Amino acid sequence: MYNVLIVDDEIMIKRSLTKLINESPYGFRVNGEAEDGREALRLWEQMKPDLIITDISMPVMDGLELIAEISKREEDKEIVILSGYDDFQYARQAMQYGVMDYVLKPVKQEQLDELLGKTAARLEYKKRTRQERGQRLWECRSVAALLAEHLWMVREPEALEVAADYQQQLLHRGLSVAKCSEQLEDVLAMAEAELIARSGGKLQELPKQRQPVSSADELLLRVRYTIAAFAGQVRLIRSWGQHQAIMKAVQYIGAHYTNERLSLSQAANEAGMSDSYFSRCFKEELGIGFTEYVIKLRMEKAKVLLEEPESKTYEVAHVVGYSDYPHFSKSFKKYFGVAPNDYKRRTTGK
Repeated sequence: MYNVLIVDDEIMIKRSLTKLINESPYGFRVNGEAEDGREALRLWEQMKPDLIITDISMPVMDGLELIAEISKREEDKEIVILSGYDDFQYARQAMQYGVMDYVLKPVKQEQLDELLGKTAARLEYKKRTRQERGQRLWECRSVAALLAEHLWMVREPEALEVAADYQQQLLHRGLSVAKCSEQLEDVLAMAEAELIARSGGKLQELPKQRQPVSSADELLLRVRYTIAAFAGQVRLIRSWGQHQAIMKAVQYIGAHYTNERLSLSQAANEAGMSDSYFSRCFKEELGIGFTEYVIKLRMEKAKVLLEEPESKTYEVAHVVGYSDYPHFSKSFKKYFGVAPNDYKRRTTGK
């Protein structure tokens, strides 16, 4: 059912129009009436009718002023002019605002039915177009989200597969290469926006390709290039970001290795990573695992402290994070091949 707003200062015309419209077979129903343009504008804002039928000559605000105001606020509108022979020139002026139809007074059923039939067809087309546009937007966003996820995780082959599959889907629907290109460009633009957001603005926007493509193979080649460019940037960003995060964790470890309770989870939290991902990245960056690194740090520090003449081995154990001296002694001997007491005697004679 389509809602109609009638605007006319003559009561009999409004009554006649309401009856004719409500009896029309095209699904229109009059749900609002106004006597002048100002009242009509208020009702239009409340109702958002599918169709406005308005007279031109009215008090307070005439039909042309009403049409001009509505045109400022909504481009896609259906307005019909009620025109007498005397104000037909005004009706022609209304066409400048995109008004497509007019009906001469007195209004006849056949004339009105023809007009409503055309209007219903346009409204149905607009509705279908909006639905298709909404479906297309949802589809583009879904593909773009999957594409961005693969690219952010530097899964370039999977990202390319998603784009190639989507291109094939579009072609199988009978879309032209030009239309496929347009839709894929939208998907890539959405994926790019997502990657820029994820990277905190570090990812650089790629220059847009202006040349039209002439074949599906050429389109796929362009998509390959774009995905490779995105993946390359993401690799650099993630590599640098990973390095920064691990260095932050290394600083944290350096400040807390004397705490016996220091754990991988604490260091991972400092780096802003999950435990498993941190463990893998840590080894990639330093060439040694977290536990081995902490032991190395503690042992090297213990070695330096044991070389001091006044140091005591059990105190050194506590300083480097061991409350259990036998555990410290065993770890030291495993690391250096000599017990801490023996090492101290060799280096200090005590």
